[in-house]
Amino acid sequence: MSKFTKIYLDLDGVIADFGKRYKELYKIYPHEADKKKQFYSHFDNFISTKQFSTLDYMPDAVILLNHLETCGVPVEILSSTAREESHKEISYQKDVWLTVKHIKYPRNFVPGKKHKYKYATPDSIIIDDTQSVIDDWNKAGGVAIHHKDALSTISILDALLRV
Repeated sequence: MSKFTKIYLDLDGVIADFGKRYKELYKIYPHEADKKKQFYSHFDNFISTKQFSTLDYMPDAVILLNHLETCGVPVEILSSTAREESHKEISYQKDVWLTVKHIKYPRNFVPGKKHKYKYATPDSIIIDDTQSVIDDWNKAGGVAIHHKDALSTISILDALLRV
């Protein structure tokens, strides 16, 4: 029996390929656009054209999702909608994406990544690709896996669940 009672799974950058679509549309990666203070000018268009509802899977997302089904620990989605003013629309689009992909995990959408730590508990794990989320989650007493790729995440997750 695992000491963990919940695994929280991020969407963008873990199972949904936000970066790929952003680059296809605007010819620049999101982190580069952010450095040039161009992210939100493109982001508003990204939202208005409903891109979150039609993102591709990350290349190895299905491997991770299939493995999570075998872990014996309940999984929930924990995803950011970037900011308060886009919360309702992005939540809706992400909900559509999850439904289309037949991902039935309970869904938690927060109006900014800075709110994710509020879900952290000593018996919860988050799988996320953003370092600030990992840092905040650990500070709040949860256990975090900094996602780079499915196989590395699965290896770390399995080690944690064996303890």
